[in-house]
Amino acid sequence: MSIPASIREGPRTTNTLAKKGYIIHYIAIMVLGAQPALLWLWYCWQLFPIKNLLFYSLFPLLFFIDLVILILGSLVVAKIFLIFANLFHNPKEGVFDISKKDKDYASWSLRAVIRKWPLWLARQLSLPSLEKLVTKFLGVKLSFSSSIHEAWIDSEFVQIGKNVKLGQGCIIASNLLVKKKLIIKKVVIGDNVIVGAHCVISAGTVIASNAVLHSNTMTTINQQLKANSLYQGAPANAYGDINLIKDKKLIEKQIFKHGKKYSEEDLRTHGKELSVPFFFYVISGFTIVGFSFIIPGFLFFLSLYGFLIPTIFNNPFTLILFSDWSFYIAMLLIPLILIGIYLLHLFCVILFTRWWYKLADERGPSQGIFDRDMEISSTKLDYYHFGSFLMKYPIFAVSRSPFPWILNWELNFIRSNKIGKGTVLEETFIHSHVNFGKNCYLGTSSHMTNHVVDGVYGEENLTFVGIEIDDHSILNVVTGGLPGTEMGKYSTFLPGATTIKYDKIGNNGIYGGFPAKKLSKQEIFYFLGGEYDGE
Repeated sequence: MSIPASIREGPRTTNTLAKKGYIIHYIAIMVLGAQPALLWLWYCWQLFPIKNLLFYSLFPLLFFIDLVILILGSLVVAKIFLIFANLFHNPKEGVFDISKKDKDYASWSLRAVIRKWPLWLARQLSLPSLEKLVTKFLGVKLSFSSSIHEAWIDSEFVQIGKNVKLGQGCIIASNLLVKKKLIIKKVVIGDNVIVGAHCVISAGTVIASNAVLHSNTMTTINQQLKANSLYQGAPANAYGDINLIKDKKLIEKQIFKHGKKYSEEDLRTHGKELSVPFFFYVISGFTIVGFSFIIPGFLFFLSLYGFLIPTIFNNPFTLILFSDWSFYIAMLLIPLILIGIYLLHLFCVILFTRWWYKLADERGPSQGIFDRDMEISSTKLDYYHFGSFLMKYPIFAVSRSPFPWILNWELNFIRSNKIGKGTVLEETFIHSHVNFGKNCYLGTSSHMTNHVVDGVYGEENLTFVGIEIDDHSILNVVTGGLPGTEMGKYSTFLPGATTIKYDKIGNNGIYGGFPAKKLSKQEIFYFLGGEYDGE
């Protein structure tokens, strides 16, 4: 069952939460950062005592300005929190224990929590210049002439030069988790570098100016890439310099040359009647999406017209109110009320999904191999795909929310997965029947799937088998697991490692490549740049 987490590239912070108490800092940043935006709305409300056509015509512009003020206000508050956090424990590079008792690991997690809210806001508005401003202000050294909008970039220990172009879906990671260790090393990218789509730039990598990395290239920790060179592969290997590109027109001609032409008949699809009634899709979608707004929507209007407008907005915009303690209490309560209403909406989405998912799961197939042409198998698979449809919006709503930590509870509550305590799910893809033990980690843009299609379209089989990941296992960025994979305790997948069907991964190993294989000590030392020997 396909359950995409709705990937959205951009500057990122880890979802690792070393201590639950860090959520208090997060909520405080949200509440305090919202105060300038509330003051702006209050001013605009007073500016138009009569809500006439002019007010409603200007409202979209005023609201957009309010969103920018919210981002900038949250950015300043987060920066203040970050300064104090760094005073208590200065960020540094190195190899640290993955334990909340380790001050460097705990501080790394806290810094990520502090940065998360303003970065999340900037990503939602999708203004590249504003996104770069927020990222730069929070610690990444970069030039406004560089293009970073389509890439995942860690929010610290990253330096990006001028005119750098980062391809869609590439990952700039200044940290790596290996077994019981966290490795943090600064990434430096020189001027005029081009990083192709879906590349992975590992911690400690230094890329000299004018280098070009082909798509899907991966670097090792501490790898040094030379200037004016072309790189490809995993790990990255130089195969020439940029002077090889002499005739750009010839390259364009080769890329855009006309290939085989397909007839209309070749492209025509052949449909069949679904055994799941179409109105199931309509009703379930309307229930999960539409009904989840009813109670929160009612509470929103109640808080707006019953509390916010009479308590704040209807009062004259004067300095006298700022001497009244009840005014401050009301201003602090407003963001908390809105956060509560938003969380209630997410809960309604999850609750309604659980009811519908139970129906689909009971009528869907047990795990196994199914012939998609057989009528009985097809009927069951239709409910399997119906269940996939049900999970799309709930995963979207939670993964794209400011509270991605809820995803673990959501999957457990819906009963599509079993997610152990302390497990971290980054912005990634995870299907139903993919189960994790305690204290596991699934990195950004990884893909753990419960199904794979075998054969030619129209005559294919579908393998549907779950995945079991045991305690303390780590799957870093861009890793993958195919149906039937079983992974032992304290095992680590380095970036790009992917299993085959029914793969058995042992305990306490470090794996790389495809198919994933256990690395020797010499290979571990090479891939980890000498930072950690795996013991």
